[in-house]
Amino acid sequence: MSELVNQITALERKVRESDEARQVADRLWDATEDILDELRSLESSFYAFSSDIDGFIGDNDYPAVERAAYEIQGSVAAQRLLPLVRRAMLLLALREGSSLPDLGVMESVPEVAPVDAAHPSLTWEELMRDSERDLASSEESLRKIWCDEGDEAELDEHLHDARFEAIRDRATRAGRQMIALCDYIAEELVPELVRCTEHLLIDDALRAVAVIDIAGDEAPKAYKVYEAALSEQYEQSPGSLGAMGEHLVQFESWMHSQL
Repeated sequence: MSELVNQITALERKVRESDEARQVADRLWDATEDILDELRSLESSFYAFSSDIDGFIGDNDYPAVERAAYEIQGSVAAQRLLPLVRRAMLLLALREGSSLPDLGVMESVPEVAPVDAAHPSLTWEELMRDSERDLASSEESLRKIWCDEGDEAELDEHLHDARFEAIRDRATRAGRQMIALCDYIAEELVPELVRCTEHLLIDDALRAVAVIDIAGDEAPKAYKVYEAALSEQYEQSPGSLGAMGEHLVQFESWMHSQL
């Protein structure tokens, strides 16, 4: 009888140990997926950034665009992503019974050559070069259309309109550069970062963090180009900026009244 009791007791102990091991495994699985989901969610976050910025640009809401630019930069900064990648790889290795990654080599990201960081970018010089080329082509066409004697007034009016449209187009293109950057990060960089992390590819994951960090740094630069282009449009025609233009005009009037 005592032998049977001992067998039952031993069996109960094994069941308890098995349940505890299963609970530990479940917690490990959940913890790993939580961190991976945080990395995966970057894709949807950047599509949301893209949509929001599109709306901000449509409203000429440059303060909101600026806030979004710095939020983009912060969300993919290496100092934020690197700890997540380290924890994800450690938990994945434990969960899968793989050899633990050398966390010592994951303290910093590698240098990335400019050719390897092929994210969308736009400088003010590039914007002006392209705009002036397109404007010159438009002006040439207009001069061919309004070339008869007595067309001078019509030509001047159309040239004036074309020059203002060039200014407006510069602001639009500069703003949409940020949208292109968000879409690129969501479509190209985040999936690569997640893939390398999930497959425990340490060197590739570190490079992916470095590349996405550089892309994030491009957002404030893109905003500065947009800000300059929008300022140029405001100087030419405050009313063309809608409610934001009216608000700025009222603010300027108030500032002058305080002098």
